[in-house]
Amino acid sequence: MIFVKTSATVKTRKMAGTSPLNSSISALVVVSTAVLHASDEPELNDEEVYTLPDYTVTDSHIRSLDFYESPALREIDSNNLALWSDQSPISALRREPFFLGNVNTDRDSNGGAGTASVNLRGVGNLSTLTLINGRRAGGNSALGFQHGGFANLNLIPSSAIESIEIATDGTSVAYGSDAVAGTVNLRLHRDYTGNRVSGSYSDTTEGDMAERSVSFLTGQEIGKGHLVVMGEWYKRDRLNARDREVSKDADRRDQGGINQGSLSFPGRIQTAGAVQVLNPGVSFPTGPADYFIDDPTDPTTYNYNELAPAVPELERKSVMLNYSHELTPQLELWTELLFTENTFENGLAPAPWDGNAFSPALLNAAQNSPYLGNTGVAVGDLEAFTYRSFELGNLDITQEHEALRALLGLRGEIDEWNWEAAGLWIDSDLEEKTEGIADTNAMIAEIQSGAFNPFANAFAIGPGFDNAASLRRNQLTTSSDYNEKFWSFDAKANGPLWEIRGEELIAAFGIEVRHEEIDIDIDPNQENGNTLGLGAKSSYAAERDVAAGFVEGQLALFDNGSQRLTIGASGRFEDYEDSSKDSSLEDNEYDAFVYKGIVSFQANPALTFRASYGTSFRAPTLSESYGAPFFAFYIYDDDQTPDQARIPTQISGNPDLDPEESENINVGFVFQPEPDRGWRASVEYYRIETEDKIVNSGQTVVDSGGAFRNPDSSLSFVIASWFNAAELTTDGIDYDVSYRLPTNNGFWEARLGVNQVLTYEIKATENSPTVSYLDRIVDPRQSTEAIAGPGSIPRYKGYAQLIWKYEALTLSGIINYVDDLDDNEAFTNDGDSREINSWTTLDLAGSYAWDNNANALLRNTVLTLGIENAFDEEPPFAAGAFADGYDSSLYNIDGRRISISLRREF
Repeated sequence: MIFVKTSATVKTRKMAGTSPLNSSISALVVVSTAVLHASDEPELNDEEVYTLPDYTVTDSHIRSLDFYESPALREIDSNNLALWSDQSPISALRREPFFLGNVNTDRDSNGGAGTASVNLRGVGNLSTLTLINGRRAGGNSALGFQHGGFANLNLIPSSAIESIEIATDGTSVAYGSDAVAGTVNLRLHRDYTGNRVSGSYSDTTEGDMAERSVSFLTGQEIGKGHLVVMGEWYKRDRLNARDREVSKDADRRDQGGINQGSLSFPGRIQTAGAVQVLNPGVSFPTGPADYFIDDPTDPTTYNYNELAPAVPELERKSVMLNYSHELTPQLELWTELLFTENTFENGLAPAPWDGNAFSPALLNAAQNSPYLGNTGVAVGDLEAFTYRSFELGNLDITQEHEALRALLGLRGEIDEWNWEAAGLWIDSDLEEKTEGIADTNAMIAEIQSGAFNPFANAFAIGPGFDNAASLRRNQLTTSSDYNEKFWSFDAKANGPLWEIRGEELIAAFGIEVRHEEIDIDIDPNQENGNTLGLGAKSSYAAERDVAAGFVEGQLALFDNGSQRLTIGASGRFEDYEDSSKDSSLEDNEYDAFVYKGIVSFQANPALTFRASYGTSFRAPTLSESYGAPFFAFYIYDDDQTPDQARIPTQISGNPDLDPEESENINVGFVFQPEPDRGWRASVEYYRIETEDKIVNSGQTVVDSGGAFRNPDSSLSFVIASWFNAAELTTDGIDYDVSYRLPTNNGFWEARLGVNQVLTYEIKATENSPTVSYLDRIVDPRQSTEAIAGPGSIPRYKGYAQLIWKYEALTLSGIINYVDDLDDNEAFTNDGDSREINSWTTLDLAGSYAWDNNANALLRNTVLTLGIENAFDEEPPFAAGAFADGYDSSLYNIDGRRISISLRREF
């Protein structure tokens, strides 16, 4: 496989994917689950049974179940979403054992972007491809480091979903070279017939985070056509950090951590000799005696969690329309429309700001303030002051997001061949409004004039100044726009190609072209740095064109009825052309050929073995290549006082990035003696090796001596850009064991699903040591590691489920488990590693379905009741987690949640 990147000249890169992976498969341990047994076992009937994900076919365009049945394939259907009150697909996916590592999340106020994306195997959400009905859910994201469009799963209502298909086997050939860890395919209703209305309500037992939704779904035959229409409204209230024990205080010394409170608060100044803080009860200084000298080893801090939300408010409104029309018995026209409007009410504590060497204009204004003399500090001795705009309330960030997906296609049959072609359009527009900030230039003038006292406490009023009135006079509301456009055209076909020794060679092939644009228009005040308490950002725009073609083939080498050996091979070529609207940045071109080979052996009707080897390729996103600088992560400098002082890091794009190249191996088996009863066991070993992994780390810049330091050797900020790490390697084993038992007293099913990670390692450079990230807390926002970003990778994650269904009644329980982790010793109170406890929770659900013979009020109605986290288990405290004191990618802070829903069909 040859990868080529082109700018002014063509650079031919090294051969990739030509050597086998050097790995061995660990012994597989399958844990059995005991269930009730009855001697008299009736046959299964046609009643629906609620189960956790089962396999389906989504990793190929060749539809041959006996070949593509794989332990790497799962399915979550709409009944599962309803039973467990999942209001969006991300809620169901988070329970899956293979959902690991750092993700963009809507459940995090400090760093959350209002989006929800999937991270399979922990190798990054950009390495998981999200599809809707088999086609890309979106292109590049204007918000940053994720896929755009409807790959933000918060834009997809659960009422629209028929099922969610998950292929954790590499699927880069079938759907796109960037499907490194696999694919999530959301199948939206296209064939539903009938009418359905539903409503749900849930809340925590603390009564502080309600969720509610209402929806309708209708499907009707209209002549030779079929129309499906859906509408849904959903809203989730915010949860305040102060309302949970684990997150209420940023000073975590009593839990085994350190004081992570903020050093930015009113009444704090720094001089050449010391840090001074106003005495308790003093509104503004009148002399040096109004201050005390702060202890550098135990500094005074502000608890930002007293006012910050832990989980922000979210509201979604969606409409879907899908229509298909039979033009002839062999030709069908179809269209798909989905529109969603999201409002995400994010926020932080009141905005912090200060005057120091990094903001010299503010510092100079304070040095010229008429109130400086009251501090007893000389002009030349004032090095910094801090403030926080309590007078303006919280720093509120509201994102209003509108997204439209429209598709028009034709499909049909020619002899034994199926074909289809479609054009797809996605338009996503997000407006971000920020409140709780002030005009920097205006406030500088007010500080110099004396209308604002920078040394006073919040809301202070004194001779000649009124801080609240000053801030309110000069408050700002900024508005920035993030726009994404995506269009594509694809055509594909599959069918028998020719016969070889009595067996048909089944083939599939297709072509695709797509165009992606991002356009970021930042509010002029923020772009110019005129937003007091809000970091600056810059506008930029870029676009991408991709042309691709693929071919797949499958052939049974022998088939004697009970045994079958099948092989498959596929390849995909993609050509990328990227450009920025900034003419000073060069265009980039990337060419990729990826391939995959599969062997499937059915040893007998009950046992099938399957192995695959493939390659994948991820080009840098437009944000990674051309993104404008912005302040995001923090790094730490041990040489500063107080120890572990947070240093802001400016992140910027790097147009010289190389693409990521990956190799994937999957080996497993499926054992199922009977299709509808008894045991089913699947075990899969996976290994993913990625070269030139795209990462970002200000810490690496500091550790390598590349950061600019002040004359006193301190750091004010660090400038970092994305770079290619040498290698990321991870491997592990997925276990999925179930037992189904029909009895006279109902149908029973027990199921166990576990992901065991064997290794997760990163090398920053060819000459650097390999660093293991397995079993460790890693928060990308405050990582002291050489590479920030992978998130926490527990060795074990899984569930055990028991289901009982008797006539109209269904009862189920799930035990969820996340293994223990090692805390980050840089944030423990004694500097030694501590254990983050494992987390085990119990979810319970039950439903009752009245049939058509019930009374008129309850006819065809389903009532569902649920208890999530029945024993109200708090997430385990993590000293190395920023803001809320726990890892929001692994745990849920809600506590016990009670839900009720009604669904009626007519």
